[in-house]
Amino acid sequence: MKLGILGAGKVGRTLGEQFERTGYEVLYGTRTEREGTLTLQEVASTSDVLLLCTPFAAAVDLLPTLDGLDGKVLIDVTNPIAIEFNEVERPDGVSGAEYLQRLIPDTKVVKAFNQTGVENLGDPNGSVMFVAGEDEEAVRLVVELSNKIGFDTHPLHGLKLARELEGLAWLWIHHAVKERKSRDFAFYLTER
Repeated sequence: MKLGILGAGKVGRTLGEQFERTGYEVLYGTRTEREGTLTLQEVASTSDVLLLCTPFAAAVDLLPTLDGLDGKVLIDVTNPIAIEFNEVERPDGVSGAEYLQRLIPDTKVVKAFNQTGVENLGDPNGSVMFVAGEDEEAVRLVVELSNKIGFDTHPLHGLKLARELEGLAWLWIHHAVKERKSRDFAFYLTER
């Protein structure tokens, strides 16, 4: 399976390297070509599964311009954080993932890898990761990918739950940046 990273910044590169270590072929796409990357369209056309690692606003502009997304799984790693950096925005009253799904209705959007910092993406160490989506097969696939790189992964049924996952992401960000002033923590789920 070929994984495509749309947006090869720190988050995209970190996830891509994790998947490369577990044996996947990973393609990196950027707006401007640089060494080791393809165009975003080339990655969208040739990958089996896509990870959306751009800023949310850039994703809104990008996704409708890409051909070849129909029927594919698109893992939404974005968070629609307000420009004032004080809350999660709700475009049209829905989660960012639901909003993106409306833009590309024939693509299977699944929310994952957005609820923690890049440090934990690079070293999950069994921390928790939730996966939300409408298509059960797509959710199962993303759960499998998440488990392979070291997360304790739990599926959630319904993309509307991406609202809560984006809220959980904001909690992590707020705690790391505004309260703790340190990013060296992760969330864990303990069963009793």
